Amino acid sequence: MNLLAVTSELPWPLDSGGHLRTFHLLTHLARHVAVRLVVPVRPGQEAAVAELNGRGVRVVPVPVPSRTKLGEAKRLATARLRGEPYVMYRRHARPEVFAAWEAELTRDPPTVAHLDHLDGFLFHAAAAKRGVPTVLDLHNVYSLILTRMAEEQPNALKKRFFRCEAKRLAKVETRACREVSTILAVSGAEADHFRNLGAAHVAVAPNGVDCGAFADLPTGRPVSPPVILYLGTMSWGPNVTAAVHLAEAVFPAVRARLPDARLLLVGKDPVPEVRATARIPGVTVTGSVPSVRPYLEEASLLAVPLDSGGGTRLKILEAFAAGLPVVSTAVGAEGIDATPGEHIVLAERPQMADAIVALLADPEHARRLAEAARDLARRVYDWPMVGAAVLAAIAKVS
Repeated sequence: MNLLAVTSELPWPLDSGGHLRTFHLLTHLARHVAVRLVVPVRPGQEAAVAELNGRGVRVVPVPVPSRTKLGEAKRLATARLRGEPYVMYRRHARPEVFAAWEAELTRDPPTVAHLDHLDGFLFHAAAAKRGVPTVLDLHNVYSLILTRMAEEQPNALKKRFFRCEAKRLAKVETRACREVSTILAVSGAEADHFRNLGAAHVAVAPNGVDCGAFADLPTGRPVSPPVILYLGTMSWGPNVTAAVHLAEAVFPAVRARLPDARLLLVGKDPVPEVRATARIPGVTVTGSVPSVRPYLEEASLLAVPLDSGGGTRLKILEAFAAGLPVVSTAVGAEGIDATPGEHIVLAERPQMADAIVALLADPEHARRLAEAARDLARRVYDWPMVGAAVLAAIAKVS
């Protein structure tokens, strides 16, 4: 089998959920089939290209210019003329990548085309024209993300923009479901959603975690003083809102009862609103870190006060694999087959401080939760198991 894949950015370093999923799935597939990856690259990304090549993914690097305000304005105007979304779609439409995709399709026609994220659908037509079946990996229901972001947005103009973009994304999702050969969904609920949009073939390939990378960490964390952890890319809207709420509303209520508690906000590209929370006593904003493992080891629990976003949260799966107990909102835990009270504590934002304090006060309960969650991660969410499901889905259309 000869697989030709395309994605909008190099999935390295492994510093975001999207990077983790794309990297692990493609490198798993590369152990079984020939994989080429068409991807835009910028100067200084040579090490990332070498990492993927070393894992068996033959990168077709496409040099692209840096983004400019004029260039983005043109993409936005093109999106509007076509009645398509700019956010999460036309923003990633680069003529250089289209040309490289066409060239690879012609030079060495693939058995299957693997399209990553909804913007990967931009490359479907060229493959379909040549009779190449297409597999579209939808990491999220993208229209749902924008709808939820709109509801959290206090700025009226931005709220309107996000709502309109959500409607445009929903139209593209419907087209994609009806045109591609197979959809990959991260959960059963999202698979049902895509079937309702008209997808004839949907396979569930959940987000996963490298369980082996955390296997030697202890189960449960009776840490003193207690350390609360939040992980995520700190420029992504849902993470920004969650991190700021955790630092400004939840954490002070925790600290009122546990004065020596600490909060770690760990993730790349913290925007000013996130950086500003470092002024709060006990709060540390790390910015980009080489590895999240030391923070998973140091923490007492992971807190996930998300009220928007989509897909399934790799940060929760990492905590599960690391033996770290988790307190999350229902939205934060969406798509993960975890039972409240058995694998995870669910608490909405108004109750989250109480839930965190209660779990910190009961280390034996925290340990039982972490033990059950770790077992779940190993049985269901280890990347090789997810990769096998993707390989089977691809084999059906090849």
